[in-house]
Amino acid sequence: MDIRTTTALLAAGVTRYMLDLRCRPGGPWQRLLPGVVLLAGGPPTRDQLVRAALLYVGVGAALTGVDALRVHGLDLPPPDRVHVLQPAGRRRAGNHRVLVERTTRLPLATVACPVRAAVDAARHDPDPLHQHYLLAKVVDAGLATVTELRTELEAGPRRGTAVPRAALRSLSTRPDLRAMTR
Repeated sequence: MDIRTTTALLAAGVTRYMLDLRCRPGGPWQRLLPGVVLLAGGPPTRDQLVRAALLYVGVGAALTGVDALRVHGLDLPPPDRVHVLQPAGRRRAGNHRVLVERTTRLPLATVACPVRAAVDAARHDPDPLHQHYLLAKVVDAGLATVTELRTELEAGPRRGTAVPRAALRSLSTRPDLRAMTR
């Protein structure tokens, strides 16, 4: 892959001088995140940004939010930032490319399940209509039930859950989904 950590590049024999030289503006490489380099010029693809975010957070990182839902097959536009979960004891900071969230409830896989990913995405989306659309799309696609989403909301942090809770109440009154909420 064309994404490497600076630690891996240094271990492979690239000197700091050469790394800095290649990552200069107009150079053949670019620093995507602190300690993460794209070994190509031009704008990074979404897949490259996702890989860079996971490398940046390191061992135990898990992709969540809209990017995880895209991995699970939902056709959604990519958000501004890649949403990554990190172990509670780690303190990586986010920036304009990556939203890093600490959690004691890390998924076992490197990609969160659709239920967790949907709740994380909804909690961090500032648009109430988009939150409702996102949750409805996950339910309509059969990736989660309203009950599973409600249970996940209850298990996680309370911050940012008022609108998703209201959206789930609204979804549970839809006749076509009423059977899925029991």
